[in-house]
Amino acid sequence: MGRALALLLLLGFSRAWAQTASCDATDLLFDFSASGPLQTLTVGGQSYYVANLASYLLLLGGASSMRFLPTQVVGGSGERVACTLTTPKGGGGGGVLCGAGNTRCFRVTGMTGSLPVPGDWQGRLYVLVQVVSGNATSHVPTPTLLSAVPDNMGLASVARNTTAILWVYYFLELSPTDAFPSLPAQGVLTLTYSLQKN
Repeated sequence: MGRALALLLLLGFSRAWAQTASCDATDLLFDFSASGPLQTLTVGGQSYYVANLASYLLLLGGASSMRFLPTQVVGGSGERVACTLTTPKGGGGGGVLCGAGNTRCFRVTGMTGSLPVPGDWQGRLYVLVQVVSGNATSHVPTPTLLSAVPDNMGLASVARNTTAILWVYYFLELSPTDAFPSLPAQGVLTLTYSLQKN
């Protein structure tokens, strides 16, 4: 009886403190030589072109910079990364902005790969996070340079004892004066995420 009760208490404790972060994709493909027509997607009330050859030629014919959605979010649906986050009943907090109060911080914890832009691509990659459901707060409701997102790339705070669904959009900014060494100009960026206490 004592052993069974102890096991029951341990299982209950584990469930109360469990947290998970599951995203449907990690790889972003930007391919400005990809065939196909111009494609647009409205994000946050604004239309953006999907990266392909047609959108690249449109950029070259213009006079100002443009931001492009990935050609493909590998493994995901559409041009976004969908993440499901589950937080425990207790703990958390301690963050300055992301993870403040009784929340957990959802952040980008790693980036590998390269993107098809001259110079430093980290000065060209933007991110926007939308809260689809659950008790969460986006810290990047408008496109923001990923490298400039506060609290070490803290994308959103998630309240404890909740399940939240977030959509994460990435944009690559190019100028008509940017010169690719040759086409095809493509690159893949792999991102990793974590749900942390602060």
